[in-house]
Amino acid sequence: MREEAARPLSPLATGWRSPRRVVGVILALSVFLMILGGAYAYRHRHDTICKDRRPPVAQLDLELGQVEYKCHDGQIVTKP
Repeated sequence: MREEAARPLSPLATGWRSPRRVVGVILALSVFLMILGGAYAYRHRHDTICKDRRPPVAQLDLELGQVEYKCHDGQIVTKP
């Protein structure tokens, strides 16, 4: 029996976890997430807090994670 056939192959020897493949997967995932983030930002580009689509006049931090916004028309909006 040959000596090479008796030894088990390591994952690096088979190419399953080669550094080139790992970097390629990370790069592909990064590009995919960047495109997905851009699509989300484009889809929600006109979302506003106030109904009149203008930025709030003032904001007040209430509690953990809650912010109260005052709009131009006097409306007060609370967002988590």
